[in-house]
Amino acid sequence: MQVPELERAIGIEVYATRSRGIGGTIREVLNDFVVEEVLVDGSKASSHEGKKGVSSRALGASSTKSRYLLCALVKRNWDTLIAVRTVARELCINTGKVQFAGIKDAKAITAQHITVEDVVAEDIQKVHIKDIELSPIGYVPNRLSAFYLLGNSFHITIRNIDQPESDARKSIDETVEELNAAGGIPNFFGHQRFGTSRAITHRVGKAIIKANLKEAAMIFLAEPSPYEHPSSRQARKQLQDTQDFKQALQDFPKQLRYERAMLEHLALKTEDYAGAFRRLPKKLRELFVQAYQSFLFNRFLSGRIGNETPLDKANVGDCVVNVERSGLP
Repeated sequence: MQVPELERAIGIEVYATRSRGIGGTIREVLNDFVVEEVLVDGSKASSHEGKKGVSSRALGASSTKSRYLLCALVKRNWDTLIAVRTVARELCINTGKVQFAGIKDAKAITAQHITVEDVVAEDIQKVHIKDIELSPIGYVPNRLSAFYLLGNSFHITIRNIDQPESDARKSIDETVEELNAAGGIPNFFGHQRFGTSRAITHRVGKAIIKANLKEAAMIFLAEPSPYEHPSSRQARKQLQDTQDFKQALQDFPKQLRYERAMLEHLALKTEDYAGAFRRLPKKLRELFVQAYQSFLFNRFLSGRIGNETPLDKANVGDCVVNVERSGLP
């Protein structure tokens, strides 16, 4: 199967299977894409009505008050970074005191864990934000980080499959057979890591690594995408042509919060691109570089598949690492 240009742009240059697939569409409605986080101790955040939250034993959480309060965060159609910032504002604390293990999809229903520093369970009960539910679990000795993340459980609904059920099942069986022969499913980084409507995050990261902060800023601010809202596309194109940050601040839609934060700085200090990037959340700045790492990983994995090198066996020259009992490196 020919790999679309959109996939190639994020380093996915080849597929592991040649079967036709079943077609269809995803994300027609919000409930079609559900993500539930799983921690290294097996604790799973739940998005289901009446079961929201996780076991009180998650990460050894207890009722004895300590510095970090572990909570379950269920959100609908919220960007993780903006959701965390909003929760912090509601609690009247610094955003840095709210920590999470991983960024989740924005256009989805997601359930995950967070730790909140220097608050008590009673404070959490006072938080009321539309389409966000926050539930205290218990107190833990350490703040949450990616160290505690095992993975995510996905429930994805595929609609509008334009073939009979028998044909779809046959296609699925063929695909599974091919994947087994290849040694498993190649774990490519998907579009979320690079930007679902504008796949530029890795290119921003590459420019940052090359110490070209102006190029990084202009990619992030001014490169339009045919998949974003026309008003956003027009504002970016205008900035690309004029490089007028003051005018761009007037033109950029309110929903482009991160871009506007950078533009507010650049409108006053035109050449201070480092300062402009410091206006962004630290997690987002880190994500730029991580996205470039992910792009390179996708290209390496594409090369391995293209060379028909097994995915489940180490060859001479491979780098290998030990794994924990959880299965993580």
